[in-house]
Amino acid sequence: MRQALLFLLVILVPIISLAGCEGPSSTTYLATTFSVGDGPRGICFDGENIWVANSHDGTVTKLRASDGEVLGTFDVDDGSRRLCFDGENIWVANYEGDSVAKLRASDGEVLGTFHVGHRPRDIHFDGTSIWMTSHGGCNVTELRPSDGQVLGIFPVGRYPQGICFDGENIWVANVGGLSVTKLRASDGEVLGTFDVGESPRFLAFDGKYIWVTDTDSGSVFKLRAGDGEIVGKFSGGEAPYDICFDGENIWVSDLSQHYVHKLSTSDGEILESYEVGGAPFGICCDGENIWATNYVYDTITKLYPER
Repeated sequence: MRQALLFLLVILVPIISLAGCEGPSSTTYLATTFSVGDGPRGICFDGENIWVANSHDGTVTKLRASDGEVLGTFDVDDGSRRLCFDGENIWVANYEGDSVAKLRASDGEVLGTFHVGHRPRDIHFDGTSIWMTSHGGCNVTELRPSDGQVLGIFPVGRYPQGICFDGENIWVANVGGLSVTKLRASDGEVLGTFDVGESPRFLAFDGKYIWVTDTDSGSVFKLRAGDGEIVGKFSGGEAPYDICFDGENIWVSDLSQHYVHKLSTSDGEILESYEVGGAPFGICCDGENIWATNYVYDTITKLYPER
């Protein structure tokens, strides 16, 4: 199946034919692509290095952000999907293994594997605790970073997927519930559940608003963090999936078009689009550059401003 998809992508889409769509505040980005493991999905930045979850071989790859050199590949558990950084360690949600792995960021040593939840899908650090969505359990789990101890399990919507933190509260995208749930981080109390789109996937916080990708409708929603009210619905391409904030703009990975799109936070306009590899599942910002995983080609692409 994967080989057939690869064949179609080779025919339909040139791998790294970058085309910046000129628009307001346009910036020209260049690209470099690096090989990682099998089926890369999630990606995160630890302040110095990029980490990639390779979903098909149960590994994570560590690359130096400055030049993309691979510094190590480390075994975790089956179906590694998403990652986060807690200031010292990398945490990996292993979807098939029903587990979360904790790796020391300095050398990749596995410090612990904790069997929690059912089908861990996304993972996030709020400055105090690790939060993990349990896709099969319809809940989120709060873990203590020091030892992986479960601090709480809180029900959310159906098939929770993406998760983010707004400085006070946890937000969860319920892809099966067509909703987003807001929980108070201090005690897990549900503060609201808000209807959003047809298949809300992942979220990002821009300092004031929560942004949610909705893959099936090809949209990106903007919600006011204070009360969850939808204040905007914008095009995110054909199949917007992952999302991140670079300090000024929102970036979205588009599975069907094999692009990443840069959106204005003020009006949601797509300012630029850049073609990367096949099926960009994950996206993150390292403070200056944008990184996207190319699931089909087992690579990641670094987009960096032209000097």
